[in-house]
Amino acid sequence: MIGGFAPILVLVATVTTVTPPPAPATTAVALGVPAAARFAGPGGSLVIVEHNGGVPLVHLVVAARSGSASDPRHREGMTDLSAELARRGAGKRNREEIDAALDALGATVQVQTDVDSVRFEGEVLSRNLDALLAILADIILRPQFAPAELARTRRELLARIEEARTDDHALCARFFARNLYSDHPYGHPPEGTRTGLESLTAAELAAHFKRLFVGSNLVFAAAGDIQPADLAARLGRAFGDLRAGPAPAPMPLVLREPPAPAGWRIQLVDKPDRQQTQLMFGHAAPRATDPDFVPLAVGLAAFGGHGMNATLMNEVRTKRGYAYGAYLTLDKHRGPSAAAGWVFSGNDKAVPTLKLVLRLYVTLMQKGLSAERVDFFKRFVAGSYAAEIDAPEQRLAARVDAEMVGLPADYVDRYPDQVRAVTPKQVNAALTRHVHARDLAITMVSTASVMKRLLTAANIKESAIDVVSFDAY
Repeated sequence: MIGGFAPILVLVATVTTVTPPPAPATTAVALGVPAAARFAGPGGSLVIVEHNGGVPLVHLVVAARSGSASDPRHREGMTDLSAELARRGAGKRNREEIDAALDALGATVQVQTDVDSVRFEGEVLSRNLDALLAILADIILRPQFAPAELARTRRELLARIEEARTDDHALCARFFARNLYSDHPYGHPPEGTRTGLESLTAAELAAHFKRLFVGSNLVFAAAGDIQPADLAARLGRAFGDLRAGPAPAPMPLVLREPPAPAGWRIQLVDKPDRQQTQLMFGHAAPRATDPDFVPLAVGLAAFGGHGMNATLMNEVRTKRGYAYGAYLTLDKHRGPSAAAGWVFSGNDKAVPTLKLVLRLYVTLMQKGLSAERVDFFKRFVAGSYAAEIDAPEQRLAARVDAEMVGLPADYVDRYPDQVRAVTPKQVNAALTRHVHARDLAITMVSTASVMKRLLTAANIKESAIDVVSFDAY
């Protein structure tokens, strides 16, 4: 008996005229992808630029190397709310005036917050780039944080959380992160909680934003119709008043390991009138900079990647028709990453699906992969990478993601070569070290009165099931 289950088949420096050095030739060039230039920007920031003049458009990201994991305890949502509030009133413009100015430029600016970073992402016609940079400079250097706008923005973000409860997959992901990471900062939802958001004041948010958005903590990244030296000069003019820092110190809590699940326990998120069940399962994984990360990614792609030959897809969908899809992904983080599986099935198939995926994951842990299977999925992962970075904005996001989790400057360009270089021995060693198939966080979104009966009828102990209301978190 394991965990209650019956056995299952076992910048302040101004950049003016800067000529960045050319990036070295890499795999990206071999794929027909332009190389990216990297150089120092305003206030000690980093600038990443990929020139691509095919379309007169510039994709732009301003990212802070601090995300929701920097939210203080009981202040969940502070980072996201502070950025959203800055976006809604800055310089001499209020919310409506910022929106009107962006519309007039044909530009967009959106806030994206995850556990490791918070970003302003946008795009604009290249001829209007200076005007967009001026708006971003107001947002980052001169946010208003007006109390009246705080009340309005807070209501909107709380409504967004409530609306997300209608999306069962998003709801499952929210509860699963908390189930997996427990009290670790990665277990706190980037969008925050009602209690956390309601407790925040304009002064707290302004101070937090000011700590994060300093030059030494920022990355400016652009892709499209802009040359590196040209962007350097434009950033120097717009962000000449950017403070250098100091950058926020890395949070020890982010770098520590979360408490590992013990055995198999089910977090059953009770939502009325569900005819189908969302299921997630997984465990913590090594941080993105760990030498085992790429070999583990290859091994888990063979198990749960998006190819039809991946184990989960083949066994769950093709052979048995339990679900339209079944996947397991390896998320990259600066701290402990996550191996997270997902499947979506009808209530009548949910328990057989759960037993099947657990049995398959235990088999992966115990037996590993054949050399032939490793070689096949090395080719699959390396080959599919070209499609994943086909568009300039996709490459830009990948480069910023890599920077936020501490990966080397050439990680994105060299990734296919790194995949091809791993050996079956390295893949199986990584699976042995990092797949914890008998100690998993398991979350199901379903109707508890129905699903609990099905689980216990399948010899799963009632004491191994924790029922929580869908609106409890």
